[in-house]
Amino acid sequence: MRILIADDASDAREILGRLLKRWGHEVVTASNGREAWEILERETIRLIISDWMMPEIDGLELCRRIRAVQWDHYVYFILLTARDDKEDLIEGMTAGADDFLTKSFNFEELRVRLRAAERILSLESQLASRNRKLEETNSKLHAALDRIEQDLRAAAALQASLLPKDPNASPAMALAWLFLPATEIGGDIFDFFRLNDRDLGFYHLDVAGHGVPSAMMSVTLSRTLSAELSEGHLIAPPGGEIRVKAPDAVVAELNRRFQSGENAPYFTMVYGYIDTDSGRGELCQAGHPYPLLARRDGHVEQVGHGGFAVGMLEGVPYDSVAFTLEPGDRLILYSDGITDCRNAEGESFEIERLIGLTGDCIDTPPATLTTRVDETLRSWRGAGEIEDDISLLVLQRR
Repeated sequence: MRILIADDASDAREILGRLLKRWGHEVVTASNGREAWEILERETIRLIISDWMMPEIDGLELCRRIRAVQWDHYVYFILLTARDDKEDLIEGMTAGADDFLTKSFNFEELRVRLRAAERILSLESQLASRNRKLEETNSKLHAALDRIEQDLRAAAALQASLLPKDPNASPAMALAWLFLPATEIGGDIFDFFRLNDRDLGFYHLDVAGHGVPSAMMSVTLSRTLSAELSEGHLIAPPGGEIRVKAPDAVVAELNRRFQSGENAPYFTMVYGYIDTDSGRGELCQAGHPYPLLARRDGHVEQVGHGGFAVGMLEGVPYDSVAFTLEPGDRLILYSDGITDCRNAEGESFEIERLIGLTGDCIDTPPATLTTRVDETLRSWRGAGEIEDDISLLVLQRR
């Protein structure tokens, strides 16, 4: 170990220096406190044996200066003094000294105290090394977290790009929607699209869970349905009166395609279409919350047969349900993130409150309903985080 001896008595420096060198230490000497301080400013020394009484800067002031500096290593300070009363001991410890030796010290006593100092400095070095490794690890984790957050933002932007954009896509229909993911990205997704010159297709689905895996699955499903549409697979074969493929057939095909094993995410959905000329349509409910039919007179009813979630069981049957929208009537599709939303007391929002909101807003534009649902749910849950994705799609016949 490299040890600095600070003592204005040359004979004391000589004796102590020889002794320390014999024990295998490297020795640096200073004739007073100022010289010792100058050495410390330019060299790395971790252990000091300093006389108390020295000219210019005494041992006590030297210790105070050392403790006032934020070194990148610990400096162990042994104060050498002829004083041995309690007040001096308290004064030295207050200044920051780690140990004391009276000038009549025994050589073996010094050796034992140096070993104790070495153990402490060794532990400090190990702790400093571990702290550096922790800082490096934390830095890497922060960098990785930043990359993940960037990826999440990019994924959220991708998912948002798949949501509807034009509420005026059909002159015969007024459309509005709400989307509040539980995290930056969610498992809910929905859309509407022209199947032909009269029929408007729509779907609303909810992948089990939320976060990245659910969002990836929802994006895959959106792309799948878009591909099915572009390739004409959602249109009925020509030559008959039926213009579009039955919703139950579309859902059954998705169920066949997404049988991916025990750990693969399943999803619930409603898929359907509406003839914008007549208002007649069909939908298939696959484990999704029951769609709501809000009549222009304020009456709200549920429609659907329940059904099995898609991807859960192979070969299960699905049914299409017919419905009719008269001018002013609405079809409302939503995720269970709305009805399951909990307040501070743990109470769920439940379907009755959503039905009540739907009836109260029947004489307002569809966008007013989505805004009211958003505001009501925010007030309902208070400062609590969204536990599950919240989404709502409203289709109103003009």
